Amino acid sequence: MLKVTFVPELTPPVIANHLLELLPAEERLLLLPHCEMVELTFGAVLCEAHQRYRYLYFPMSGFISLMTAVAGHKPLEIGLIGNEGMLGGTLVLGVTTAPTQAVVQGKGTAWRIELVVLQQLLSNCPQLRYIIKQYLFVLMTQLSQNTACAHFHELEQRLVRWLLMSHDRAHSNEFYLTHQLLADMLGVRRSGVTVAAGLLQQHDWIRYSRGKISVLNRVALEHASCVCYQTAQDEYRRFLGAPTADTELRLLTKQGTP
Repeated sequence: MLKVTFVPELTPPVIANHLLELLPAEERLLLLPHCEMVELTFGAVLCEAHQRYRYLYFPMSGFISLMTAVAGHKPLEIGLIGNEGMLGGTLVLGVTTAPTQAVVQGKGTAWRIELVVLQQLLSNCPQLRYIIKQYLFVLMTQLSQNTACAHFHELEQRLVRWLLMSHDRAHSNEFYLTHQLLADMLGVRRSGVTVAAGLLQQHDWIRYSRGKISVLNRVALEHASCVCYQTAQDEYRRFLGAPTADTELRLLTKQGTP
């Protein structure tokens, strides 16, 4: 069994991952010395579907796409993970293989820990086990909501929803998502995304140039999104509370509603 020494005087670094923020101090002090801070590089593949995890990730900034594939088709994005969650939570169920491919779509930083190390630490961290199980349930409901959203809602509403989800996790009013990437995320043709994004830009809700998206009016985007965005937000808060607000990013260059 892994031996861990508790060091009461250790001052933990700033934690930007909400799941880690929820931990009692003693469990964070057990966990963090075994984590390393790493850069999440755009396009990096963190794990492949049906392959054993080597590392698990607690993002602090940036975001990770969960991708699934069907033979003969491009991969489809089914979910996003940012600082509200983690990659590899199925470990608490005794499952060490990844159900989907995970690709960095927004660069940032994350705490990374080896799978075998976290396996051993979990026996000494009951609250961490509980929090990860809660997060897995929320993630399952979000993935289900994503499926229903893709079937029932219009492209523009779905595009707005993904932009809001990306904005939540990017920790910046500017992030990079090409039309082709958005099309792959939504499972539609690029031309459809170009038209929908153009309408949002005409309303001055976003500015789009060479893959760089600037959020100009988040309030308007929230009103234009389908109900699925707020449903997912409410479900997360019901189980895990609200992640620390990034107040500066909520200051909009334009105020009001559409």
